Order: sequence, then C-alpha cells, then structure tokens
Amino acid sequence: MESVTAFAPASVGNVGVGFDLLGHALEGVGDTVTLRRRDQAGVRVSAISGRVTALPVDPERNTAARPVLRMIESLGLDGGVDLELVKGIPLGSGMGGSAASAVASVVAADALWRLELPAERLLMFALEGERVTSGAAHPDNAAPSLLGGLVLTEPGDPPRCTRLPAPPGLVCVLCHPERDVRTEDARRVLSPTVSLEAFVRQSGWLAGFVAGCFRGDTGQVVRCLRDEVIGPQRAGLVPALEAALDAAREAGAEAAALSGSGPSVFAWTEARHAAGVAEALGEAFAGEGLASEHWVSAINAPGARVLAEG
Repeated sequence: MESVTAFAPASVGNVGVGFDLLGHALEGVGDTVTLRRRDQAGVRVSAISGRVTALPVDPERNTAARPVLRMIESLGLDGGVDLELVKGIPLGSGMGGSAASAVASVVAADALWRLELPAERLLMFALEGERVTSGAAHPDNAAPSLLGGLVLTEPGDPPRCTRLPAPPGLVCVLCHPERDVRTEDARRVLSPTVSLEAFVRQSGWLAGFVAGCFRGDTGQVVRCLRDEVIGPQRAGLVPALEAALDAAREAGAEAAALSGSGPSVFAWTEARHAAGVAEALGEAFAGEGLASEHWVSAINAPGARVLAEG
C-alpha cells in the first residue's frame, strides 16, 4: 500500500454538562488526510487545502502531522510520508477542528502501516495534535471524532472511553457564526477554582445526564444537560449567545449550549423542530451582524474511517 486517505468528523465538545469529558461526533463536516509513502524518514506536509490553508507546515506545529511523527518515532516505523490535509472545519469554530485533523492522520497511518492499533492507543497519538493548539491533551473532541457517537472519557493515562447511548428521539443542530474563538483564549478566561456548591451541582447534572443516557430517559438527559460553571464564564466571547440559546429553546430545542469553546452553538431537538431551531439560531446571530451556517446531525454519528487505499 502506497497511500491512504482517511476522514474524521467534527464534534461537539463538552456537550454543555461535561467539560473536557463529553463529546459527540457530527455528520456532514470534517477533515480529510492523505498519507503517501516516501523514502525519507519523517513527515512532510505537502499540501493544505479547503476552508483553512494558512496553517504551519512544520510537522511539530501541525495538528495532523505531529501525531504521525510520534507514531513513526514511538513504533519504529520504516520510511516516512507526505501528508495532504483538506480542512472542512472552520478554524476556531468550537467544532473540534484540530482534533479531527489529528484523528484522520492517525487512522490513515494505522491503515498505511497495517498496525491495527487499539482505539485507546490511536487516541493517545491523536492527542499529540491537540497539544499543538491548546498546550494540553483534552480528549472531549478527539474521542468522539475517532469512535463516533456520544463519548465519555475518564481522566487517566491512557484515557478510558465509554460510548454512551444517545438519547432516543433527538438530533443535533449545530450553528456556526462567522467568528473565531481561539481555544487558548477561551481557556484563559476560566477561573482555576469553583465553589464547593458549584462543584456539587455540576457533578449532579453530569451524573444525572449519564444515568439518563443508560436508562434511555430523554427527559432526564435534557433536564440534566446544564452548564452552570464554564458557559457563563465564556458568554462574553460570543455575541448574542444568550439570545441564540433562548431562541433555540423557543423554537423547540430541548437543550442548547456552547459547542466546545464556541462560538458555535449546538441544540438537541426532535427532528421535526430541527429546521426551525436552525433558523432561530441563525436569526439570533444575524441580529448581531454575524452570518452563520448550520448542520443537522444524528447524535450517534459515525466516527473516523478510511476512505481510500492505493
């Protein structure tokens, strides 16, 4: 095999209630990586195209290349690769763009060298790409992009992932306003401490959310999908955020929150309300002079996969 092309989907990080722990994959948007063998060792970024092109080509600073470089070094793989990246995810969108690039690259490398590594090992390599953009390895986007569906990731080395049953009867509407929010800026506004009361309440919401998923109790899931700690601190980064969330709920959304660090907003709703929720979100952002785009996706959307081998 001389080349492999892999796709990894965008994702909703945090899912409101589970900061740095929860995420789910999105249908219809993602990044694509093609790896081609070359005799020289290492990784060369040979092309970047799509929605974002002004990205570093230094392998240590490129979110797709660095994970492959670590795989080559750690596993003693022969030869090297040329890497082509097609960005389908907007930059600074809160849709897990850096994670998708990293995940697509490790899935392609796993197929190219026929490694058949377990998912948790692939995730560890993919998280090297997340370190490029945020300085730390947060798995809430990479895990669902790799595995698909709604994923809870436990802290640890390696992190342990659990696919949660998606609440029946709901879809995700994600709306992306044309504004960038850098992950490091969004983390910088967060307080390093929370009160005991806030910790207990948010822990209770997360526990109830997970329990509701396993019970198939959609009412419990949406009742507990609350963010009382992180979202309020980031509200100032996204114009019209509260108006957008209120508009989504008025249009029929069961729950709504920031996607990752924003500015994108996601809402979980019955499919029959999806078009109206998307329209309401778009109108709320338009009121602040922001154009937007949206996607409607199953919550249990598929994860990364190989598209072509040659």
